[in-house]
Amino acid sequence: MKALSLLAEGELFAVDVTIVQKVIRNIPYTLVPSLPHAVAGIASMKSGIVTMISLAELLGRQRSDKAVHAIVFKFLADSNDQMGLLIDMPGELIDIDDNEIHPPVLTAGEEEKNCVSGMAEADGKLYRKINVE
Repeated sequence: MKALSLLAEGELFAVDVTIVQKVIRNIPYTLVPSLPHAVAGIASMKSGIVTMISLAELLGRQRSDKAVHAIVFKFLADSNDQMGLLIDMPGELIDIDDNEIHPPVLTAGEEEKNCVSGMAEADGKLYRKINVE
């Protein structure tokens, strides 16, 4: 699998590159009150309104001010909704062997189990694979 590596909260993650529409650096987004805790706000793009999700908060951590970069995903199946993931820094394209993706570690918290579908090693580094759905 071709994956895009990314950094969030000082940790390495990877997401299947086939579902990535674009990577945006220094994305402006608007805070919206009364949204679920992981929803950071919304961003206006040519394709429409994108719901910006904080990866840090999905993992049960405090959202930091440094998360101003985003990965915007293609439209999700059976939906007109578009989602973006706020991260600290986008990385590079990496190759992950599908046979080498293992279940998340047993010590992962509930929040992490909901958004991380597996772990894999590539180029001597350990990545957590993000489950966008």
